[in-house]
Amino acid sequence: MARRFSQFWTFLASDRLGWARLLAALIGVTIVSNWLQWPLKTRQAFPFFWVLVAIWGVWRLASWQRVEDWLGRVNLDDTGAWRTTRADRIRRLGPLVILCCGLEPLLRLSWELWLIGDLLRVAVSLSIAAGLLATMVSYAWRTWRSRVELRIDATGVFAPSWRRTYAWDEIAFAVQPSRSRELRLALTDEAAEAAGRGALLTVALPPTGLFPDEALAALRAFRPELPIRPWISNGVVLPIRGATDLPDVGKVETYG
Repeated sequence: MARRFSQFWTFLASDRLGWARLLAALIGVTIVSNWLQWPLKTRQAFPFFWVLVAIWGVWRLASWQRVEDWLGRVNLDDTGAWRTTRADRIRRLGPLVILCCGLEPLLRLSWELWLIGDLLRVAVSLSIAAGLLATMVSYAWRTWRSRVELRIDATGVFAPSWRRTYAWDEIAFAVQPSRSRELRLALTDEAAEAAGRGALLTVALPPTGLFPDEALAALRAFRPELPIRPWISNGVVLPIRGATDLPDVGKVETYG
């Protein structure tokens, strides 16, 4: 039961559900906004659509390889770990636009509610505005600071979503890359059972600036004999679309 709950929580916290969480937040904002503006004769309309279009446009632009190269595609620190790239930090700052666009209407709404004497809604509106401002400052600070996104060294492989370093003897093989830009590793049965999680480890590579072949090359730099195989589910080898050949071991020195 604990293992299933851990897997479910990992799924909910994954970056793949980022847009779902954003949509849920927008629905909540709409409900609260309608309640706050209920006594007013005229209601403010938040430009959700255009804000989302702007965020999507910036996200897509920062995802282009040319833009990544221009901003600095790889951000290696002194220890050889890959830290958050500038392009990924710009992508993550997208939700900050919504917070900024929501603060000014909240303050104006608080003033209008004050004029009609609705102190309850004034208190709620100002509380939300204060929380929004604190969230903006905290989010901007945490997002713009780079962190270690992937570390591959003699001790093993580390990613923040895994919350620990997996030693080389815990890794059975690397999964052959598919079309998605991510690194996938398969744990041994003993390591997966000891960690209380599934055998498949996945880390998104856009924050590192790496592509799957480069990540595999970095693995091979420290563990040349590490197998690279397709992922098998329920005894069936899943088809790999766009799979590439294994990287040349002689070319991996720059990724170590």
